[in-house]
Amino acid sequence: MVECALRNVNLIIEPPAVRRGQHVVLRCMYDLEGAPLYSAKFYRGQLEFYRYTPGEFPNTKVFPFPGIHVDVTSSNATQVLIRNVGFGLSGNFSCEVTADAPLFSTATALGTMQVVELPDKRPQLYTEHTRYEPGDVLRANCSTPPSRPRAELKFTINNMVISNSETQYIRTIDNLIASRISLKLQLQGVHFSSVNPAIYNGGHGSNSINSHVGFTYLPNPGGLVLRCTAQVGELYQEYKEIELGTPQKDPVPARVTHSSGSSMRNFFSSYFSTSAAPRCHGGIFLSLAALLISGYAFLGQIGHDRVTRPIAHSLATEILRTLPCLQDDLDEQASSGIIGFRSRHEH
Repeated sequence: MVECALRNVNLIIEPPAVRRGQHVVLRCMYDLEGAPLYSAKFYRGQLEFYRYTPGEFPNTKVFPFPGIHVDVTSSNATQVLIRNVGFGLSGNFSCEVTADAPLFSTATALGTMQVVELPDKRPQLYTEHTRYEPGDVLRANCSTPPSRPRAELKFTINNMVISNSETQYIRTIDNLIASRISLKLQLQGVHFSSVNPAIYNGGHGSNSINSHVGFTYLPNPGGLVLRCTAQVGELYQEYKEIELGTPQKDPVPARVTHSSGSSMRNFFSSYFSTSAAPRCHGGIFLSLAALLISGYAFLGQIGHDRVTRPIAHSLATEILRTLPCLQDDLDEQASSGIIGFRSRHEH
């Protein structure tokens, strides 16, 4: 006679991390290889809380255990459904399967369940100011709602992990833990650069601002991005970030370019009006002096520019047109006795 063997016994907990107040399914998978099942038993630690025996009536038995609420209608020879789980159920579970006569072989499988309470919101991130530049002191706080297990927090600035922060854990009355992290950091030029992600994750472990040798920093014009990341194992990961660019600088006057002659030509045409009479009075000396000086500088600067050479010619022409006006004005003022001229031959 060929004896049957009990094999491939496994306990699968779905999900392995269950939120407090939710339900969990324990699946006991096995292969009897054609032998009848004698019993399937489920344990929390060393204590049995559920048994399925097909040769008995009723088939199922539930044994009292604090915090375990078995849904009998959803439980059978291969699974047990537990509702409204609490933190006290975190730990080891096992299922024990026994084949019927004549072998009565037995095998056991183990599994671990974790009951968690995840943060119900994203991290809250606050800074002292909204804009920063190199040399400023950055002060920031980040916190998460209570959870279990506790959330681990970290700061990053433009993908660089900041290691010199302080973390606090506060236990609540319902046995949850709130996390809070604080940062005080004098900003340097390196903080306003971004890290190449390929090198950031390239075999160097976690990137630290205090040991950035070997990393490639790329320019990050316009800002500083502060991020706070909260993580609970592989169950939860959320972040909050704030853009903290450098303060706005004073406005820079627009540069006057002469790549195109039209705008400059319009300026001079408006300045040198064809009606030159009004310019012959009141400040003619100051106007002409300024005009001659600026015209000389302008001609010296752009006289060899092929694009603006016509403008220079127009400027010179307008200066010459102004000279007769100057002569008339000088004659008028001399006849009025306002000014006088002495010949260089007079003694």
